[in-house]
Amino acid sequence: MKYADVRGLELSTTSTKALSAYNKSIAANAEYRISASKYMERAINEDPNFTMAYCVLGYYMMAAEAMAPEGMARTCLESAEATNLDNVTPRERASVAALRAWVEGRQDDATVIWERILDENPLDLLTMQLLHYRCFWLGKKESIRDSVSRYFAHWDPSMPNYSNVLGMYCFGLNENDDSARGLEYGRRAIDLNKDDLWAVHAVSHVLNDQGEQYAGISFLDQFDKTWVDRNSIREHLWWHEALLWWELGDFEKTLELYDHHFAKNITPFYLDVQNSASMLWRLESVGIDVGNRWMQISDAAIKRIDYRYLPWTDVHVAMTLGRTGQKNELNGLLGLIQDDKVKIRNARMYSAFETNSAVCQAISSYCSGDYSSALDSLLSVRSDNFRPLGASNVQRDVIAMMAGIAALKAKEYATARSVFAQRLEAKPSNKMTWLFYADAAEGCGDRNAAKNARAMATTILGAKA
Repeated sequence: MKYADVRGLELSTTSTKALSAYNKSIAANAEYRISASKYMERAINEDPNFTMAYCVLGYYMMAAEAMAPEGMARTCLESAEATNLDNVTPRERASVAALRAWVEGRQDDATVIWERILDENPLDLLTMQLLHYRCFWLGKKESIRDSVSRYFAHWDPSMPNYSNVLGMYCFGLNENDDSARGLEYGRRAIDLNKDDLWAVHAVSHVLNDQGEQYAGISFLDQFDKTWVDRNSIREHLWWHEALLWWELGDFEKTLELYDHHFAKNITPFYLDVQNSASMLWRLESVGIDVGNRWMQISDAAIKRIDYRYLPWTDVHVAMTLGRTGQKNELNGLLGLIQDDKVKIRNARMYSAFETNSAVCQAISSYCSGDYSSALDSLLSVRSDNFRPLGASNVQRDVIAMMAGIAALKAKEYATARSVFAQRLEAKPSNKMTWLFYADAAEGCGDRNAAKNARAMATTILGAKA
């Protein structure tokens, strides 16, 4: 006799205790709870032949992007493959194949397998989440949305974890410039479940991208943000609030949130490095002295060089190494990225590494004061908003800003003006963009435009909605 999970998906276990632990793990993972792995380990202890439990634990290890996650995940994969795969469902067998593809670095192959699983099993929440998140980090814009839209009709509010599906749909719609519909789904998700941190995260993105900074801050302030038993998304949500204050020009508040919340305990975990480096870069770019904070994240960044899984993390490691003057380590990173380009045969992945190489080289040039070279490198890959790097629109905006400031410093004012004009068209409520645009306009000899832009900048911080 086989059992099914809470959404009716058949599983290979015959242990009710293992099944209970499995269901608790999937629910905990959906809410970013650190207890998810413990529950899945319990499921394995209750049933040492539970194929899917080994597979899911391997998924967790890979998704964590921990130091050498493929080592722990490979052990889980080998344990799953050592069970009787002839006696499991096609969904479970395909899931093990997806884990193997992921462990071997064939992320595109894994996403294709997950899509096929979902075609047959649209209520497979974990597979939907895996597909959604991998497409996010792989820069697959439409697939972030379509990982949900293809299967959304099969879900309804009576089903467990319906809010999580709404939250993912919110995020995918927003990344595809449909923020109004995205906000509708995100609000519904939070109304159903205030513990759905991906929905909270998605709504934060919508409000930021809409230029509703005060609304975004007010939205986040309704939560106490202690979020016990949560993983690093908690710190990332503090980063989102700090970003909203930065866009309003309140750099004192930004640094307060940096020091007391999301960068308080920096580890080599990829989000820690991304959150801290991207905010320090933004602050320094507007003339703020960040003291020794770059050195405080240096060790964590260096440890990521030998454990490279995301191009977007490489960018932040390069920022840190460039700002701390560690040229040998930075050159080593650039060499590894160049090797990636040589090894990759897949055209889409080659584009990711080509963009990664150009942006990291631009950071190196920028930090050494060669702003013209930095600008050339960035302009060579700026099409599609640097999307091959993965991550979100708002995260990648730091690279667009870098291009504009490099153009200002290189006295290429016409290019700077076009960069900041594009940013203003997308988000006219960003105070610093108006000031940079003013500098660019003045460099072009358009004093009237510069005056008007500076006047616009003065209205933003005091114009609370």
